[in-house]
Amino acid sequence: MSDRTIGILGLGIFGSSVLAALAKHHMNIIAIDDHEERINQFEPVLARGVVGDITDEELLLSAGIDTCDTVVVATGENLESSVLAVMHCKSLGVPTVIAKVKSHMAKKVLEKIGADSVISPEFEMGRSLAQRILFHNSVDVFQLDKNVSIVEMRIPQSWAGKSLSQLDLRGRYNLNVLGFRDYENAPLDVQFGPDDLLRSGTYIMAVINNQHLDTLTELSE
Repeated sequence: MSDRTIGILGLGIFGSSVLAALAKHHMNIIAIDDHEERINQFEPVLARGVVGDITDEELLLSAGIDTCDTVVVATGENLESSVLAVMHCKSLGVPTVIAKVKSHMAKKVLEKIGADSVISPEFEMGRSLAQRILFHNSVDVFQLDKNVSIVEMRIPQSWAGKSLSQLDLRGRYNLNVLGFRDYENAPLDVQFGPDDLLRSGTYIMAVINNQHLDTLTELSE
């Protein structure tokens, strides 16, 4: 069991997905939801499950939310509830509070009151789908923040047999190479030099500034 304690406030589709993913890593999880059946569903993997109102500061304290390293406020339907939950968590000394929102206005509000990170799953999924369509499913994009992403793709056939110095990937595509894989999901090889020749069928992983993502579209056509 991990020595980290994570709180999840709200077990709708989003909160339940986060909980299920964290449970695979044997985290100490405290969950609060106002539906008893949702708490019961996850009871075997919870350090503590509480049925109640996430806007009740006394309930959060009694549930042990003050012991959490990170709390996910996973209910984004009601802005007032999210605001109160975030404020109470910060008041209880939680180092990192992550909140789900459904609108840009709500995002700005929660950031103002102290949320450390605010996410919009619908927005992220929409952007991810757009990227899949844009790159014809040939480029995986993992956004790190609003400015930077990691991309992974099979190298274009036109790159095979050429070196990184010849291709000038940084200058042409703003790609800062992290490493290569011999095949999809193979271990990442980070031992490479500017004169090493790229091999057909291998995969490249690199960091890119988001404003340059569209320069990769020509590689997927």
